[in-house]
Amino acid sequence: MAQRDLRLGRERDPRTPDQTTDFLLPPHHLVTHGVVLGMTGSGKTGLAVVTVEEALGAGVPVLVVDVKGDLPNLLLSFPDLAPADYVPWIDGEAAARDGKSVEEIAGGIAKTWRDGLAGWGLGSAEVKALKDSVAPRILTPGARIAEPIDVLSGLSRRSTLWDEDEEAAHDQLAAAISLLLRLAGREGDPRSRDHVVLSTFAERRIRGGKAAPLAELLADLLSPPIAKIGAMDFEDFMPPKDRQSLAQDLNTLLASPKLGGWLTGAPLDVGSWLTPKDGKTPLVIVSVAHLDDEERQLVLGLLLDEVLGWVRSLSGTSRLRALVFFDEVFGFLPPHPASPPTKKPLLALLKQARAFGVGVVLATQNPMDLDYKALSNAGAWFVGRLQTDADRERVVEGLTGADGGLGGLEPADLGAILRNLPPRTFFVRDVHRTPACALVETRFTMSWLRGPMTRREIARLAQAIAPREAASPDAAEQPVDAVPAAPKPAAAAATSTAAPSPPVGWSTWFGHAGTGRAAAPYVPYVAGTVLIRGRDAKLGLSVERRHTLILPFDPAGRLDLARAAEIDPASLRGTQVSGATFVELPRTIATKKGADTIEKALRDLASSRFSIVVDVHRALGLVRADGETQEAFVARCRAEAERRAGLDYADASSKGAPAIAKLEQRVATTQAELASAQQAAASAPGDLGTAFLRVALGRNASAPLTKAKNKAETRLRKAEEAARKAELALREARAEQGAELAASVERARRDAFVVESVRLVPKRGDVETIAIGIAWGS
Repeated sequence: MAQRDLRLGRERDPRTPDQTTDFLLPPHHLVTHGVVLGMTGSGKTGLAVVTVEEALGAGVPVLVVDVKGDLPNLLLSFPDLAPADYVPWIDGEAAARDGKSVEEIAGGIAKTWRDGLAGWGLGSAEVKALKDSVAPRILTPGARIAEPIDVLSGLSRRSTLWDEDEEAAHDQLAAAISLLLRLAGREGDPRSRDHVVLSTFAERRIRGGKAAPLAELLADLLSPPIAKIGAMDFEDFMPPKDRQSLAQDLNTLLASPKLGGWLTGAPLDVGSWLTPKDGKTPLVIVSVAHLDDEERQLVLGLLLDEVLGWVRSLSGTSRLRALVFFDEVFGFLPPHPASPPTKKPLLALLKQARAFGVGVVLATQNPMDLDYKALSNAGAWFVGRLQTDADRERVVEGLTGADGGLGGLEPADLGAILRNLPPRTFFVRDVHRTPACALVETRFTMSWLRGPMTRREIARLAQAIAPREAASPDAAEQPVDAVPAAPKPAAAAATSTAAPSPPVGWSTWFGHAGTGRAAAPYVPYVAGTVLIRGRDAKLGLSVERRHTLILPFDPAGRLDLARAAEIDPASLRGTQVSGATFVELPRTIATKKGADTIEKALRDLASSRFSIVVDVHRALGLVRADGETQEAFVARCRAEAERRAGLDYADASSKGAPAIAKLEQRVATTQAELASAQQAAASAPGDLGTAFLRVALGRNASAPLTKAKNKAETRLRKAEEAARKAELALREARAEQGAELAASVERARRDAFVVESVRLVPKRGDVETIAIGIAWGS
């Protein structure tokens, strides 16, 4: 059965703006991959959503990699287009600041979407048909915000990749070990000694038909099953003291509750994820917005290795079998020589996936930090508004070197087009179309483009898709009553109608009441906000972060550190339910010594659990500020680098000014001599006059005139040559100066991307308790 075309928008001709035709993209055109470029406000996210909606409508399974939290918007589609559908997703505080009610804003959004879709001949029936045909799923590796992924499942079970594609299996194992080391607070570089040792142990087990879970790797580390690594004795390669240090870090990780978020949930099995079930087309969104930059790189490297292994197991086809949409690929496919964990599998997918019917679409708002050589064979390019001339020039350069070139356009023409693109309009270059180029206005999305979603909002979406028995402890914005419940008190446990007094200096808080009824007594939790300082004397860094933790007590009244969870402080602003009763506080907290011990345990937990990751540019001495996006930080680095390049150029110009002035004086002198020589040559007798004298007075009479004429001509030739050489020397000097400026600016632009993430691990004295108290939850 033929797949229907993807209706991405309308073609626009600037000469006849009132005449439009639908822009239809056959799905198999995306088998040769696609690139979407556009700044904030260009409509890039809208085009991404439309592309995914259309692919799903054509029955194509889609795997979405969501880096910023935008693409869960795909699940905000409401067939009734009624205001009530939008109300739960509107920020009440923001509405109040605007002087409007939530209902008013919801009504405006519903009308906008009804009218917008109607303009494209779409409505409730089409939204319902798409929603009913799709099986959505949100996966959040490393956290139970939505459905977690067992990203280390390749260690806990032997993958069939070892039998089908050993290269992909090796890459996947390397990525898993890197993540494991990173979680243990160690360097995840595959060339590191720790990585080589653990990889050797893991591969030995896997080749023996066994799994290689962390506990087994830890046992191998304490009692090595091998005598040599490479040509070296194992004891020399990693002495016992170093093995013990690594084992201690791995054991701490094994005992840590944070490991659970990485070892539970859906197995890392892309083939299973993208297999249609019950006649519905899979939409799988892997959201990594909650991870730090290094964790994203490692997790997505693992994911892409798994995608690559799955692709290689497929049979060949020219149909679009599945689509992988990677939104915001900035930093994941950088130009040579940078090679993050995601780059190798992405390069392999761009080269190989087309033969198996798997298309890859990469989108970004930062076109500078892309490997255009890797993208050169992408068949479909969608270029929207770009922020700077440099961005536009980079895209024109990249398209010029891509298959199909500029589709018959001159670079200057394309530059002019890109400078004048309106929002939601893209320059499209598709090598499979005739003509290859078009201007396309994207269609209105069926999904509400609400913007980036918080962890708690993503958790709500996931709960609506597949309700779970209990809320997740990893969702950072949960109220107290969503934290894993403390053990319930025994039937005979003493209760009171007033909240027991907390230790001296402690506060009393209440979680948000879920039902307003006091069916069960309140039980106590310890909650505290800690201030963590991260320092690096060499970089001159001193950064602070705040974290609020909540911890239950175990049945014996001891603090249950393993079940600690991070929460939003706002969740402690609830009020006591009328008629509530309270369980007595554990005896362990009744004394000052007990309270101090608990506070110290809170600080120690925060010290071991949290670290601070900051982006820095060492050469420029710049640090990414809180709330500053990575793109904004790179832009700031680029501006500073260009400013310094300008100062360097000005300094070099001032030093070279005497030489330029000397050449300018030389040009002036030679020009004056040339003018004089030209006047002398003009005054000399011409050939006709000399010939007349020879006839009238004889040959000897004309000899002096001939000599004078020859002398003038010789002088003129020398003056012309001297002037030419002087002008050439001046031009070359100025050109060299201009080239130095261009080289300085280019170096500045390139160096602006030399940003690294620095992990600041707090010491015990760097953690301060700024608030602590008893949080009562029912």
